[in-house]
Parts: sequence; structure tokens; C-alpha cells
Amino acid sequence: MNSDVALSIMQEQKPEKIRITLKEDRLMKYFPKTFSPKQMEETIEKLLANWARKRNEPER
Repeated sequence: MNSDVALSIMQEQKPEKIRITLKEDRLMKYFPKTFSPKQMEETIEKLLANWARKRNEPER
């Protein structure tokens, strides 16, 4: 590999991962004090999955 190829690879646009950060004080309003960060994450994922499923259901 020559320097032109290496430079070309380094300059390629890489897809960025989405990262969202929520402040602790905003989250703590909705969870019991005993919940661990993992429990919060799992609960948020379940809520989002339910929300997405309901959005995709045909209206009655």
C-alpha cells in the first residue's frame, strides 16, 4: 500500500453512529431510585419497541 492509497482510505467519510445522551436528572423523574442504568436502558428499549409497533399498526 502506498501513501496515496493510505491517504485515500483515511479521508473516506465514515458513517457516524447515532449517540444520544440523556441527563440523569431528567431520567430519574421516571424511574424508581432502585433502578440500575441497565434496567433503565432495557425499559426505554421496550417502550420504544412498543411505540414503534403501535405507530406501524393500521388505524381502525
